[in-house]
Amino acid sequence: MNNSISYKKTFHVLGVSVISALIGFSATSMAAQTVYTSDADFALGILNSVNFDAPNSNQLQLSDVSQTFPVLWVANAGEDSLSKINTDTDCEDSRYHTSFGLRFGSAFAGAAPSRTAVDVDGNVYIANRHFDGEPAEVLKILAEGGVDRNGNGVIDTSVDTNGDCSIDRDDPTEFLLNDDTNNDGILQLDEIKDERVVWVSQVGANSGLGRSLCIGTDGNIWLGLYSSRSYYKLDASDGSEIVGPISTVGHTPYGCLVDREGILWSASLSSNIGALDTNTDTFLGQVSTPTGTYGIAIGNDKVYSGNSGRDFLVYDPLLPDDNNPLTGAFTLAPNVNNTLGINVDGEGNIVSGSTTVVKTSPDGTRLWTNPLAQAGFGDRGVMPDSNNNIWHIGLQFNQATKLNGVTGNVMAIVPVGLDPYSYSDATGIAARTVTDPTGIWSVVSDGGDPGTEWVNVNWNNEAQGNVPAGASITTSYRVANSVADLSLQTFQETPNGAALVGATGQFIEVRTVLRPNVNNESPVLSDMVVEALDDTPSCDLNGDGQVNRTDINLFRPHRNTPAVPGEPLDIDGNGVINKRDARLCVLECTNARCAI
Repeated sequence: MNNSISYKKTFHVLGVSVISALIGFSATSMAAQTVYTSDADFALGILNSVNFDAPNSNQLQLSDVSQTFPVLWVANAGEDSLSKINTDTDCEDSRYHTSFGLRFGSAFAGAAPSRTAVDVDGNVYIANRHFDGEPAEVLKILAEGGVDRNGNGVIDTSVDTNGDCSIDRDDPTEFLLNDDTNNDGILQLDEIKDERVVWVSQVGANSGLGRSLCIGTDGNIWLGLYSSRSYYKLDASDGSEIVGPISTVGHTPYGCLVDREGILWSASLSSNIGALDTNTDTFLGQVSTPTGTYGIAIGNDKVYSGNSGRDFLVYDPLLPDDNNPLTGAFTLAPNVNNTLGINVDGEGNIVSGSTTVVKTSPDGTRLWTNPLAQAGFGDRGVMPDSNNNIWHIGLQFNQATKLNGVTGNVMAIVPVGLDPYSYSDATGIAARTVTDPTGIWSVVSDGGDPGTEWVNVNWNNEAQGNVPAGASITTSYRVANSVADLSLQTFQETPNGAALVGATGQFIEVRTVLRPNVNNESPVLSDMVVEALDDTPSCDLNGDGQVNRTDINLFRPHRNTPAVPGEPLDIDGNGVINKRDARLCVLECTNARCAI
């Protein structure tokens, strides 16, 4: 493997050259390429759930400890908004309006957003429950970029303009307020001012009460309606309804997650857990539980639930191993604690609680406990971030508290909106580790010129590269003339070695996603090559960086000579070396009169 990253010319050998002994290579096309293959190369990009750790150095593979994105999405049910928290800086970077009006009221009135789901690209979906009798709604908000709906040439979105790590709802430059322009009370896309919100979808009948939201293995969205006792499947790209309603007779959806086999596990706010097969869009039924259920989590091949009177309730669908999700076995964690929110971190530990947060190993051993001093009645979510630190959502005190994942000690307190109510997969940890296990590496290459034409991305040209059966490596790209503008572009997937489409710009960002197979065998990315067209003249036949008399003289012994495909002297590619080829090269001479 190479030990450094470099730009160099690749000369593609297309045929046997009649003058190969003279010039040492054969080429009709040239490309500048950036090669990523060493530890130092891979470190130039952003690694998430992938590593180049020894002894498997100079290659990328999935990490044993999974990560998610450094973002926490907090639904503010009392003011109909969604806060975006940067979990590295502990700042509220954005806040998005999910309904109409500057409401300050109950978490159980109006649109009252609560459930969130984060996909493997970092985008978030949020459900407005709607206690006002309107149909439930789902909104999709992009992690970056957006759609310039008003045509002003920029993406209008919520930002912390004064840099105080908090969003001011009264500042129109920081919080973009939606406007019910047709006075029908129904949120429509052209009434949404923040251009990172790319669709909104009303789902089901009036008063359905959207209390369950999760991502499927195919990336599409599942919304459960509590009062209507049904699930709907929505297209993640535009919010359109794919399937629904799927009746859940006897079961009131109250939070959900989808496991890797495609089984949607649904809490109920009562003494049962529901199971829906997303592969066949069939509600399988429900399992009676020894206690009530509230928050729901998946990990370690088990389903965990809060509101159990213990640290949590455990359901093992593999006992007995009869391929029937409804015949599993329940156990209660041995220690007692009031639990509402619950999640599983990247190491498989269970984090749970309400006013007191506890962390428990997969074998049931309590690792730490923190009875938060600034906790109030009914506090909701407990969830891990990208560094396996833990966030507690304080409903009564309108804040998110960050706890050290190892010790449980408080690290930061971040103010958010009124009545924060998130306790579902608000960081994407379940989607990234269980539903669709993924590792991501993103890297930006600089072509040096706004007119750079990027032609190809190829990988695993070295023997160390390996993709076990059932595992995968997928790559996508986007191009812009500044690094900042990359985030405004949409990624386009590209097969290994395929020609890139519409890829002109100084910078290209390549995003590579590694997925394991069902046996958790990781693919290996040994190398990646990003190629752009080289502006070196095609007539520089001796490779000295100039076209001059030395190159032109190479034609003399071969006039009217048949040329095989790829012959470098056949400049026009017509199969014959003749005067026309020499004249074409004269036009490319570096100096007047083709002087050396």
